[in-house]
Amino acid sequence: SEYQVYLQPKMNLHTGQIDSAEALVRWQTKERGLLFPDKFIPLFEENGFCKQLDLYMLEKSCQLLRSWMDAGIPPITISINQTKALFVSDDYVENLLEITSRYQVPPQYIVLEILEGLAFENLAELNDTIARLNHAGFHVSMDDFGSGYSSLNTLGKLHIDQIKLDRMFLMDLRKEQRSSQYEVMFSIFAMAKKLGIETVTEGVETKEDQELIISMGCDYAQGYYYSKPIPAEDFRNT
Repeated sequence: SEYQVYLQPKMNLHTGQIDSAEALVRWQTKERGLLFPDKFIPLFEENGFCKQLDLYMLEKSCQLLRSWMDAGIPPITISINQTKALFVSDDYVENLLEITSRYQVPPQYIVLEILEGLAFENLAELNDTIARLNHAGFHVSMDDFGSGYSSLNTLGKLHIDQIKLDRMFLMDLRKEQRSSQYEVMFSIFAMAKKLGIETVTEGVETKEDQELIISMGCDYAQGYYYSKPIPAEDFRNT
């Protein structure tokens, strides 16, 4: 296929183990070589192709998990980005379950990542979908948390399992360590913990970054300090 799955590992900061990853799509084109999502996702969102692509990524991830399980390799949790159009479609949960059951992959190994903007549109409907997903065994994560506007307000009302802090938090902190941004970040971790929401920080590039977020109580880290996204088939060999 011309769409390739890359995985970027997530470090569990409590155990020091890689026990999950994010699935990222790359488009192998004849004319332009390997393309990153920012080059084609906006176009795909306009023409409605994102829904198919997200389901394709779920299918590829389930294939991968199945092949590991068949080989006796312990599976990991894989996060997959979900486009708004897919998340609000009527047969969404059924579509997901059709794929996971076809590969006999327990939904607990799948995390569905949504963007913050979804929460502003219809909170009740969104929570209803999340409840159905949770009931089926899936987890839901909010990507790029803190890059939008009323995140804290949303956090209390949205029944999500995980938030991913946008990489800009660490970028800002590298510029000035004890800034007010530090306090904001610290409070997000503390509040998430109270609400029983798992936390992931993106953009971890150095040992100092890792030590900083561990001191703040973060659960997971993702970034070049551990690994850049790598082709899924190479993931278990690293």
